[in-house]
Amino acid sequence: AAKAAAKRFCANSKRLMGGPVRPAEVLVCTRGLRRVLQYEPNDLTISVEAGMAFTDLQKLLAANGQMIALDPPFSAQATVGGIVAANSSGPMRRLFGTARDLIIGMQFATLDGRLVRTGGMVVKNVAGLDMGKLMIGSFGTLAVITSVNFRIHPRPQQTSTFLLSFSELDSAIEKRDAILHSVLRPMALEIVSPPAAARLGASGYVLSVRVSGSAGVLARYAKELGAGEALTEGAEASWWKSISEFSAEFIRRQPNGVVLRLSTKLTDTQAVFRLVSGPCISHAGSGVTFAYLTSWQALPALWHAAIQNGWSAAVEFAPEEKRIGQELWLLGASPARANAFAIMKKVKQMFDPNNLLNRSRLYGRI
Repeated sequence: AAKAAAKRFCANSKRLMGGPVRPAEVLVCTRGLRRVLQYEPNDLTISVEAGMAFTDLQKLLAANGQMIALDPPFSAQATVGGIVAANSSGPMRRLFGTARDLIIGMQFATLDGRLVRTGGMVVKNVAGLDMGKLMIGSFGTLAVITSVNFRIHPRPQQTSTFLLSFSELDSAIEKRDAILHSVLRPMALEIVSPPAAARLGASGYVLSVRVSGSAGVLARYAKELGAGEALTEGAEASWWKSISEFSAEFIRRQPNGVVLRLSTKLTDTQAVFRLVSGPCISHAGSGVTFAYLTSWQALPALWHAAIQNGWSAAVEFAPEEKRIGQELWLLGASPARANAFAIMKKVKQMFDPNNLLNRSRLYGRI
């Protein structure tokens, strides 16, 4: 009954993400919380309830030439709260960061019935613990997010995308490094492997560079980047939608497929690509790479490589039956990361001592 209700009333766009969805006696759904609570266009801030559809929020802001600088997968189905709880992001994280960088305040409901407010409606750095940051990426294991305050950005004056295709991975990496060490500041910088590029109607290792600014700025980019296919308007929007939704489309096509997220040093991007025979897409300016595997059997070799190299790894999406009893999350080898899980368990105990909220959803650990 709970699953049927979830399908009727909740977006459920993250159901195949994180740890398994355990049976529940009570279903908490925020889909009825859809209001805009406060909008200050001149201050570049907005507060909305967690059940608001992300697309509705973006449409509202677009009418004033503004945006939330997030382009996560499942954006057409996702709610604001779902995106925040899963800490979802996309290619624009290169310039704007993730939800952690865009959220300035939040309200959440605790198990004992309290509504806790944290942060505010002012864009500034605050010293001390921001309780709202704990909710970002927590998969609802600590409390229920009821509203979120965002820092918003002006929509770019103009944008253009340059697709640079290379037959060899080394050449794509070399060009990526040259861009990162230059004065250029692209909105997005992705490397797409040949199998993934083929799905997108391209070929080779494709370095995708999205830029913004005035006509003069775009001309400077074109000159600096050299030869390559330039996309504008509809073709550009279609390309980046395909990149952002690649994970969503992959798991629709491959019901038994697995999406593995690897976080590495930029210098290790090349090594990751060489380990993946199938589709692979990298946020090439931030060291986050997604490997698309047709089955669970392809996972152990990559997991072993992550352990050997000290990479962080997480099974981003996988079939429900594979997420029960399997290791889904690897924090890496540094002492700070090794201590992170112990701290997270203490936080869980503080918020939910009886382990009632979304047990096992935080990658099967919490």
